[in-house]
Amino acid sequence: MNDLDVIRQAILNEVEGIAFYDLAAERTSNPEVKEALIYLKDQEVDHEAWLKNLFERLLKKKHFELGYVAWLDIQHKQQCERQIKGKSPELFAKAKEQFKDGKLFQTATMDLAVFKIGALMEQAAIDFYSQAADKASSPEAKALYERLVNWEKDHLNTLNEIHETLTNDWLENYEFFHSHDM
Repeated sequence: MNDLDVIRQAILNEVEGIAFYDLAAERTSNPEVKEALIYLKDQEVDHEAWLKNLFERLLKKKHFELGYVAWLDIQHKQQCERQIKGKSPELFAKAKEQFKDGKLFQTATMDLAVFKIGALMEQAAIDFYSQAADKASSPEAKALYERLVNWEKDHLNTLNEIHETLTNDWLENYEFFHSHDM
């Protein structure tokens, strides 16, 4: 797989993430979970745009340049600053309420599954970029793929944090609302 193929696949990964988070946001009834999913979708939209830009630059130059890595670092730093500002302190409050309300337990369980699947998608992207870095055609390509690994690790950490909190809430309330009809 050459560098253009790796970037092309990376764009597809982001498009799949956009579709997944968008669909999940449409289906949740929890406004805070919806906010988190839309936020994740927006990050994927940013990543897709950056990767498309990178793909076009690579088409013209035919090889990676160190400037790509510096540019990607700047983009990532700006995204991290937005992430700090964009997190809702109320994200988990509504989720806890859902688990305590037997009528909403199934919806809350679906939200839990969404964050688990999202984490699996991010882990797959980390594995993909790590393999691409190991097989990179140049030090510049390797550095770029390693930056992409860091992007996905940030998403994975966010998703795991949310999933862990929701899991704990689910486990605390499971015994009260367990039903074989779910």
